[in-house]
Amino acid sequence: MNDHGRRTVSESAERADADSANANSSDEEYTVRPYEPDDEEAFLDLFEAVLGGQMGESWFDWKYRANPYADHVPIYLAETDGEVVGARAFFPLALRADGADYRAFQPCDTMVAPDHRRQGLFTRMTEAAIDRYAGEVDCFFNFPNHLSLPGNLKLGWEVVAERTTYYRVQNPAGLLGSDAFESAGRLAEPLESVGRLAAESYLSARDWRAPSTDRFECEWHDDAPPGLLSSVGDEETPRRLHVPRDEEFYRWRFGNPKWTYRTVVAHDGNPAAAVVVASRTRRDGSTLVQLADVVPLVGGRRRERALSALLPEILAAYDDADAILAPGDSLAESLLSAHGFHSDREPPLSWVSSPTVQVARPVAEDGDWTIRGRSLTDPENWRLALCEMDSA
Repeated sequence: MNDHGRRTVSESAERADADSANANSSDEEYTVRPYEPDDEEAFLDLFEAVLGGQMGESWFDWKYRANPYADHVPIYLAETDGEVVGARAFFPLALRADGADYRAFQPCDTMVAPDHRRQGLFTRMTEAAIDRYAGEVDCFFNFPNHLSLPGNLKLGWEVVAERTTYYRVQNPAGLLGSDAFESAGRLAEPLESVGRLAAESYLSARDWRAPSTDRFECEWHDDAPPGLLSSVGDEETPRRLHVPRDEEFYRWRFGNPKWTYRTVVAHDGNPAAAVVVASRTRRDGSTLVQLADVVPLVGGRRRERALSALLPEILAAYDDADAILAPGDSLAESLLSAHGFHSDREPPLSWVSSPTVQVARPVAEDGDWTIRGRSLTDPENWRLALCEMDSA
């Protein structure tokens, strides 16, 4: 390691290279280095070329410069001949367990230009980041896709669990042929069936009421109000690993310019529960809605009754969306099922979507795999919502 975190391939060629066992031979020398202020345009160009979509300066400012959990832009780049050809970025978050606070980095926006793959760049960018953050960050956790999961596992990550997401498919025709599912075209009939079930469930749910939900009034906000949400989140907090719901988190997290956010709160004289709803129209024209956050994260019967009042309110407000996504950890399966949501871990949705896999590892190579005595790889030790993922 030299020059403030720069690493060339030739400097560490003897190190194990998880993604270059069958690498193509190349005379090119690559430099792996931390992000510098002049790299933004090159990063965004690489994002568009590899991951698709024009993200823009406002998105970059929100995600990387304004993040309150890092004092720098946490990105490592690979370049050759002055051209940026790879990036390994991180989404910093606070973690809390049993009242103690920690720092976590979520790898995200990982990309290597097609002409420069199988040269070990994924490995070298990741190793450089591990070296840099070993004394600053407590753990990594993330949700790699099926392409990057093997690379994560080879570099020391371990699987925590497959996280369940529930889909309410309201307009199968709007999703068929789109990129919302990986191979929806061959499963038109099953998806149409799910759509019919969802519609039927929605209509029946108009008359369905959980016990005592009539006492709740629902109030909408055209944003994610930090003070209100943090106060609701403080009603009851989990002891398990979770991202603390304080005002700093809400001021930053729901500033993503690519999404529109609204919040609905259930009151019974006092706020009892709230849901942050994120929506956007995809490039293929389909409209997706996510129940991005549900607070308080844990609770008893009052929380469940409040959520039983909030969910029909949300469905009525977004009845024109093609699909609505809900996290399996935040809402009761019985409540979601009653309103036509289906698990992505069961057919037919499991046939057309990849599971959301959570992985984790300590940052230091010889680091402790526990936080406050809680194993990083035990799914029962985590309490997460959709907003812990960097996508919404």
